[in-house]
Amino acid sequence: MQQSSALKPQDVAVLVKLLIKRQEDWRQIDIAQEMGLSQGEVAKSLQRLERSGLIHGKRPNRAASLELLIHAIKYVFPVQLGSLSVGIPTGISSPAHEKMVVQSSEDVFVWPSSLGKKRGQVIKPLYPNLAEAVLKDKEFYDLMAAVEILRVGRARERRLAEQYLEKRIMSS
Repeated sequence: MQQSSALKPQDVAVLVKLLIKRQEDWRQIDIAQEMGLSQGEVAKSLQRLERSGLIHGKRPNRAASLELLIHAIKYVFPVQLGSLSVGIPTGISSPAHEKMVVQSSEDVFVWPSSLGKKRGQVIKPLYPNLAEAVLKDKEFYDLMAAVEILRVGRARERRLAEQYLEKRIMSS
């Protein structure tokens, strides 16, 4: 049976995690534990990322990754907004990005989580344990929140998120 090369939403999160790794000595089990995924899910994700040309071995293709995030993410994985709930602030509401633009009280976005304290409109996370995983790694949180801006933000917010991601991804 041939495996699908189509990316899954969690693959984007795995890719972002790899983009922040400074060295190539990471292990699948560590990525799995940090992200709240099984080692099998991480292994399959790495295979799909490799087939897509987004990683080569343990090294992410930074230019291709940035292109995917900036130009395709909102079309490949469109945002699913939910009702109001308590959760972890994301997108323009996250601590790293909340001062990016002036926002109204209706523009609060959260990943649903019992660990969160902020009330806002729910953005369905790219995978179920994302909200908990970002609390373990600030850099991962900041980049994933920027990805959410690309998915749900207005034009000006998206441009600022693009600049942020380009600086963070290409300078590493």
